[in-house]
Amino acid sequence: MLKKVWIGLIVYALILPVYAQTHKSKWVDSVFSTLDLNAKIGQLLMIPLESHSDKGTLVKTLAQIKKYKIGGVVFTKGSPTSQAKITNSIQQQSSIPLLVGMNAERGLGEVLDSTVQFPDPIMLGAIRDDSLLFFLGAEIGRQLKELGVNISFAPSSHVSNSVESGSILYNSFGENTERVAAKVLAYQNGLKSKGILSVVRHSELEGTEINTGKLLPLQKLLENGSAGIIINQLQDALIEKNPLQNSSRTNSQSTNHSTDYLKNQMNFNGLLFSHTTQLLNKKINAGKSELLAFQAGYDVLLFPLNLDATVRKFRKAARKNKMLQQQLDESVKKILTTKFDAGLHQKKVVNTENLLTRINSTASTILQSALMEKSVTVVRDDRQLLPIKQLDDLLFASVSIGNKKENTLTSYLSKYASFTHYQLEQDTDTINLLKNLHPAAFVVIALYPNANKVKNQYQSLIKKIGEQTKVIAVEFGAPSKNNLFDKHAAIIQAYTDHELVQKVVPQIIFGAKKANGTLPVFIQENMPEGQGIETALLGRMAYSTPEGEGFDTKIVDHLSSIAYEAIDQKAAPGCQVLVARHGKIIFEKSFGTQTYENKIPVNDETIYDLASLSKVLGTLQAVQFLYEKGVIDLYKKASLYLPELANTNKKDIILKDILTHQSGLFPFLLMWPQTVKGDTLLQHYYSPIKNENYPLQVATDLFASKSIQDSVWQWVLRSEMLPKPPRTPYSTRYSDLGFMILHRMVERLVNQPMEDFLDQNLYAPIGAGTVGYLPLTKFLSTQIAPTELDTIFRKSMVVGTVHDERAALLGGVAGHAGLFGNSTDLIKIGQMLLQKGSYGGVSFYKPETVELFAQKQFENSTRGLGWAKSGDPNSPSSRFGSPKAFGHTGFTGTCLWVDPEFDLVYVFLSNSRFPYRSAKLNSTNIRSRIQDAIYQSIFDFCQYGETHPDQKLIQFLNRSSN
Repeated sequence: MLKKVWIGLIVYALILPVYAQTHKSKWVDSVFSTLDLNAKIGQLLMIPLESHSDKGTLVKTLAQIKKYKIGGVVFTKGSPTSQAKITNSIQQQSSIPLLVGMNAERGLGEVLDSTVQFPDPIMLGAIRDDSLLFFLGAEIGRQLKELGVNISFAPSSHVSNSVESGSILYNSFGENTERVAAKVLAYQNGLKSKGILSVVRHSELEGTEINTGKLLPLQKLLENGSAGIIINQLQDALIEKNPLQNSSRTNSQSTNHSTDYLKNQMNFNGLLFSHTTQLLNKKINAGKSELLAFQAGYDVLLFPLNLDATVRKFRKAARKNKMLQQQLDESVKKILTTKFDAGLHQKKVVNTENLLTRINSTASTILQSALMEKSVTVVRDDRQLLPIKQLDDLLFASVSIGNKKENTLTSYLSKYASFTHYQLEQDTDTINLLKNLHPAAFVVIALYPNANKVKNQYQSLIKKIGEQTKVIAVEFGAPSKNNLFDKHAAIIQAYTDHELVQKVVPQIIFGAKKANGTLPVFIQENMPEGQGIETALLGRMAYSTPEGEGFDTKIVDHLSSIAYEAIDQKAAPGCQVLVARHGKIIFEKSFGTQTYENKIPVNDETIYDLASLSKVLGTLQAVQFLYEKGVIDLYKKASLYLPELANTNKKDIILKDILTHQSGLFPFLLMWPQTVKGDTLLQHYYSPIKNENYPLQVATDLFASKSIQDSVWQWVLRSEMLPKPPRTPYSTRYSDLGFMILHRMVERLVNQPMEDFLDQNLYAPIGAGTVGYLPLTKFLSTQIAPTELDTIFRKSMVVGTVHDERAALLGGVAGHAGLFGNSTDLIKIGQMLLQKGSYGGVSFYKPETVELFAQKQFENSTRGLGWAKSGDPNSPSSRFGSPKAFGHTGFTGTCLWVDPEFDLVYVFLSNSRFPYRSAKLNSTNIRSRIQDAIYQSIFDFCQYGETHPDQKLIQFLNRSSN
């Protein structure tokens, strides 16, 4: 039985190609037999069509297609849905199916609105891994298929021989014939995988001299089954030098025409497309130029200027010349064969429902980002400046040339370090600019395409900057300008100032992503073609798309809707939401305003009072440092390190119990009433003016005495303990007092203020410039979201000073509160913990330290050491979180959660207590619902599994980025 099956399969495999070929021949012959002379001539013609054309023009064009039996159309402008409807119309009304073509080498965005445009060929030529070019061809092919297009005039196979900017450079994949051949072949195979016919573009077959040395890419493409080739320029001189209007020729005749070279020397039997005949001699009579092109050996005539004249002259010439008739029949049969290969023998209707959504799939955005990222090339880095590892104690600056100083590049540079940004304009005082740049350890100089407007200024300026500091130069245009930079500068070639590239470059500079592009053209001796330095990864936060990291595409809208609900319900005037997975930020968005009244929009730089996040991102981090260095033992009593506890009811409290909130400390102790009498602030404690005796800022115009800190400590020491039965452990009761004790311990052991210790050992090295205490010493109050209109104690707007009254009494630095920051910087700390203590090439903790503090400590408790865990009622979190997840919330409307199981970090910041301590954020469960939506998005994406249409591309990109 098995033998019979195998015999059947073998016979089927042998018969199928024969049957397919016979079927093709029958279809071609049957259609050809219906054609009269006029229809045959019409099959040679492909006319331009714009789907944006007015109704009258479209009606006229459709009438021409029907009248002249036009062989095909090339869509040049318009929108996807309109084009699809027109395609359906012309295919339904035509007795002979039309070839539908597009010049979409860079994607549909090159022709149609509302669609993605991919990079220029020169930029694609910089990509080291040719597999991406296959994915590009396949994605463009998929989109063309959705539109009912069957011919793509791509790829370009010509080889560049110049570094000068212009169409030849940007329409070429480079100057190395072998590398260009590999890239265009991968691209073409991608098109073919989706059933799209490739018509190769070329420009090296001009005139009488043919440069055979540059024909390797073309040869490979033709051998790979190109449906046709279009020569970019059909020279007037070529036609005039070889006037064939009075005679025709056979394929065996030898002339100087490029068509003969293709047929006789390269053995190409596909379709030869003439270039737009508008390039031909304007003195030639209408219709004659098309006839001359056909007689020169071209099969398909693009964009005839005058249909009536063209058909008339062809008809007249064919009736007089039998050889021309023979050539006509041969070309028409080739065209019909191509139509069969394109699947046009079967009637198909383009589905216009949700067409734009299908075209702009997640694959498009993922691929566009990947292509641009992988093309960025580090041309030179003799001083090994890249990536920048050290951040603390360094000054950074940028100079944008040809662009304003506030741009996408500078915005993303500021996400990694504290930058001062400048721009060079025609009226810029360059002497003063150099003076301002002198203290900077690194200056990023960005040359944009518009830089030529200040060319006389920037050449000398660049040299002078390089003489006084370290320079990282970024060229967002043609590679030819790389030789302008100082010989010691690190040079990054970015090829375009597209927003995606401007986002990628800072990530490469700071080691969040690696550069692995190569120069596609020769610049000078020390910048040869093929050169490109692969930079290292430092484990800093990178940026990606939700789909690229395994989230369902709906996550952006879902998270945004919940955040807007918080604002609409007046649960908070504004907020920041940030989500990262696999070390890449996939959602970073600010919502609303700082208050309901001032309408200052919340942005990525807005700083929030973090409230109890201070416990885990401040005090706990210091405790971890001390534990790891062996300075403290978590199983020892706190009184060992703070002897003043020995004579109190807290003498036996163990550090581990403090960290897990089961030490028996009283949950809450209101202290500020002891500093007032009635409604009057006691002068012993407060002054409206800051001076030596009253240095501690409590509010905008309120300062406390030094002695108040001792008073607060005494109140902590004298506070009651929770009642419990004898010889039984305390149950878990969340308390701020324990972290006030830990704060005191930290400062005693490190012998410096905790805020300085944390800044030196964590916040500055990690690049978290906004995270810290006492923000008004570094930032304007307008950058900080107000937390409350305090009508009871401070009787003023609380903005930039800590919201918690007890922390305010201490001058803004406390163990349980006082920390400020924005989400961009907070997530760096979260990611460091997710990466088990390492970030930016710096090891802050040993992995085992982070794991110990983050894990559950007791069977009957939900707490880690300092951290909350899933299920903790004091720190509401998603019901979907894994057992490994740890995090914390803050009273002001903040939270940070880390889930190692899902490789996930989530940050939510708001001023939800504004203006009068609203509890709506808690009652509406905004924070946990957003976290639920994050997990649900991952689950929804995983449901697709291997069948998800973008899975192969995503897996490939994930492998290549590691």
